[in-house]
Amino acid sequence: MNKKTVFYLIALAIVTAYIALVAFIRWGDDAPPRISLAQPFTQVGPTTPLSIRIEDEGTGLQEISVRLVQNLETYILAEERFPSHGAISLEGGTQHLYELDLIPFGDDTIPKRRGPATLIISARDFSWRGFFEGNWTRFSQEFTVKFTPPRLETLSTPLPITQGGAGVIFYWTSDDAKHFGVQIGEAFFPGYPTPNENHSYFSLIAFPHDLSAKTPVQLVADDGLGNKAVETVDIKVLRKKWRTRNIKITDRFITRIVRPIIGHIPGLEDQGDPLRNFLAVNHDLRETNSKQLKDLGSTSKPEFMWEGAFVQLSNSQVEAFFADHREYVYDGKVVDTQYHLGFDLAVTKHYPVEAANSGVVILAEYFGIFGNTIVIDHGYGLQSLYAHLSSFAAKKGDYVRKGQMIAKSGMTGLAGGDHLHFSVLVHGVQVNPVEWWDPDWVESRISDRLRKNEPVDPASLLPGQFPPSPFPYAPPPKF
Repeated sequence: MNKKTVFYLIALAIVTAYIALVAFIRWGDDAPPRISLAQPFTQVGPTTPLSIRIEDEGTGLQEISVRLVQNLETYILAEERFPSHGAISLEGGTQHLYELDLIPFGDDTIPKRRGPATLIISARDFSWRGFFEGNWTRFSQEFTVKFTPPRLETLSTPLPITQGGAGVIFYWTSDDAKHFGVQIGEAFFPGYPTPNENHSYFSLIAFPHDLSAKTPVQLVADDGLGNKAVETVDIKVLRKKWRTRNIKITDRFITRIVRPIIGHIPGLEDQGDPLRNFLAVNHDLRETNSKQLKDLGSTSKPEFMWEGAFVQLSNSQVEAFFADHREYVYDGKVVDTQYHLGFDLAVTKHYPVEAANSGVVILAEYFGIFGNTIVIDHGYGLQSLYAHLSSFAAKKGDYVRKGQMIAKSGMTGLAGGDHLHFSVLVHGVQVNPVEWWDPDWVESRISDRLRKNEPVDPASLLPGQFPPSPFPYAPPPKF
């Protein structure tokens, strides 16, 4: 046998072995592609996302098809064929993973018809099984198409509310509502079941001080599928005029008060200029703290913890009012304007600060322009803030009762002298404390329909135990 014949025999043996190996691998691939949905569903609306994952770890994907069938009509959402490495390649296909994200009814491609429908997904790979047809797999999901928004109805005409004031709105919404509440401008106030009333919900609301009185107050409800209902509430908004005050800012004030704040805040750096340092704190940091307070508002417990009217700091004199419009003057020019959203209350240096009402301490730390600060959650979005403190007598997680000492007044943060800055917030929106200090207002506007049980005496609780909610409830998701 000559060398040429030996060479051809060896080559033929190699080719035969390779083809046998390909056949073994391609024929041996008996696992069809896997199809999965990121979030299985039974209902679909105008904004419901569809996230599909098709994968094949063997010979690779050869083709896929995604179809939607409704009213005997078939709509193709996706159809693709993928290239191979060749008829006798070991791997087969070049595509092993296919992912698709779309919103089936997000445009006019598919008619928006209500009723039952079926999603059908099929795929096959490059296996030589089934006479070289590959492994097929099919996935189907039946669902209902919904384009009807939830229903809403105001249960009674709400009492008038003032700019910078608070109130409560009672309403009804259908069972398909997943997120619901009251929208005023950019502020949202979630809803909770009304005590002792079936199919009724309420929202504590606040009308932001800086919004026009013509801003609509709207009930909103969303079914989680993109169907949203909006109803304007017939509520009278009383206009309020705020005072304007000029505050002179000096380099000495900036060095003595502003620079220490910069040193307390990670990421806030000395700008190398007195005015820029002042603006970084008075404007930028103030804005950051405002957003943080809104985030805290979303953590409020769905429990009725407060007891009647709030109490003003004992023996205190008012040094500044809610929503005073302050013009900050530096070197003879107005360099910034801000609203003072609280009351400045003063007695004597390091005066004991009492909790204005019962609740749980959710913040007790140095907090930006407010310095040493305590925030108490009173439930259902109602919170109170105590700022510029010199020391703490309560910590985060403590249950405190109305009148209990929680701190001592001071001048930490953006404060020129020893005093307490006191604020009331409803879902992160700061409101006029005067209303909450008024027993008649609290009784007639809030407590009369919300009161069910007297709060539990904290002295009867075990360490670390919280009072039970008189209104047991798991709140709906935030809208």
